[in-house]
Amino acid sequence: MSSATPPAPLTGTTGAPATVPPFDQVAVRVAPGPDLVVRLPGVLLVVGVTNRPTGPAAPAAKPALVGWGSAPVPAAPVAAPAGDAHVGELVALCRRVSAAGSRAPGRRLHEELRSWLGTVTDPPSFAVTAATEDGLTLVLVGGGTAEVPDLGLRLTPAQGEKLDNGTLVLDRFVTWPPAALHLSAGSPADTAPHPLADLEAGAVPGAAAVLSPAPAPSAPGPTPAATMQVRLPAPHARVPLSTVKPPAPAAPAPVVPAPAGHDHAGHDHAGHDHAGHEHPAPAPVAAQPPAPAPAPVELPAPKRSALLFGGPAEAEPAREPLPTPGAEPSSAPAAAEPEDDRPKVKGILCKNGHLNDPRAGFCALCGIRTTQQTAVLIEGVRPPLGLLVFDDGATVSLDMDYLLGREPETDERVASGQLRPLLVLDQTGGVSRHHAEIRLEGWDVLLVDTGSANGTLVAPRGAPGWSSLVPNQPVRLTPGMAVRMGGRQFAFESPHGGF
Repeated sequence: MSSATPPAPLTGTTGAPATVPPFDQVAVRVAPGPDLVVRLPGVLLVVGVTNRPTGPAAPAAKPALVGWGSAPVPAAPVAAPAGDAHVGELVALCRRVSAAGSRAPGRRLHEELRSWLGTVTDPPSFAVTAATEDGLTLVLVGGGTAEVPDLGLRLTPAQGEKLDNGTLVLDRFVTWPPAALHLSAGSPADTAPHPLADLEAGAVPGAAAVLSPAPAPSAPGPTPAATMQVRLPAPHARVPLSTVKPPAPAAPAPVVPAPAGHDHAGHDHAGHDHAGHEHPAPAPVAAQPPAPAPAPVELPAPKRSALLFGGPAEAEPAREPLPTPGAEPSSAPAAAEPEDDRPKVKGILCKNGHLNDPRAGFCALCGIRTTQQTAVLIEGVRPPLGLLVFDDGATVSLDMDYLLGREPETDERVASGQLRPLLVLDQTGGVSRHHAEIRLEGWDVLLVDTGSANGTLVAPRGAPGWSSLVPNQPVRLTPGMAVRMGGRQFAFESPHGGF
């Protein structure tokens, strides 16, 4: 069989490499026919089925119900799909690989089919494709074909090799084509697939399956200075995203004390005091650029006093006199303190004074039991409720509401300061301009899909698979829950417990 080395990527009319969209989010249309089309998570299979005529019709029985008319006329025998053990083995193999839980089962399916075809003497004709980390895998046997009519591309088993039993097989790794991919097992498709049809999962009869292309992502525009940018490299990206290193902090200007005299009162002025001691008063000195390899210098002798900053001591403003004991209090109203506009929540204080979620049994900061205190709710400033940890290691502290997307700064709520923008870059084009919101309500962190084109998937800790969010319906995030947006993924972590 052919080598597993991926070939050069397919290109569209512009010459740019094709974009790899999420496999399970692309529509699959089915053309009517006698074969079997099976769609599983990450796998699409078209397998040929042999038809056989049914036996002669049994003589019709006399009607047993009053009012149903005369005895029906026996129908002519019609062809029905024949039971084929190899077809069942092939479908079961694809189900087993898909159920393993991988989002890109193409390479594993490629190896499983290679082993299975070596043990089958007369395999059925089929065409199967599955998602890989950077494209698709194709396996064609017998009369199976894979075509991209818009690009004039066609693959058949004749372009592969012949097994020892005479079966023609082509197995190849390809990139995702920028146009519709047609798979068939050799039966002619007399009727085109309906444009509104979409096989999401299951097995249906058909002559061909059409895997639609995903829309190409738009080029990201310049990022405003006030927008937080998070770069999320896709796991299947062939070229890693460039990383921008923060500038090195400038070296602090050295402070060199300058000697000065003193006055009769002992202050830092020129002259000497009665005790004959000198009091240095540092003067501002221009900062010198640090030398590449400064030579060691001998430190001056310790001084009795010195200013910490380079400028002269500023005159201290006059203060009001201290109140006299027994005097009447002043009638002037005290100055109002600035109001704290940070969100307030009610919680339980641990013995160290840390505010915690009333549902937590341990303090999120010091770890002691909160049940040692009385269960009296105290209102205080809400602490950060957790972190978003992205798949490239970037973290975002959840201290206010966020808007996640490809262009979050274009939303009016971001411009008004109601939401903080969180820019998510995705090379697959699966992230919408305004994809999802993170809302903080009390002690809960809520995730809301704002009606994105490709949807938002979540998987609680320990869950066997992903589930899609209903648009505009909030879902509470729990510690360890994973979230997937297009080709990007992040996890929610919180120190406030797993309730």
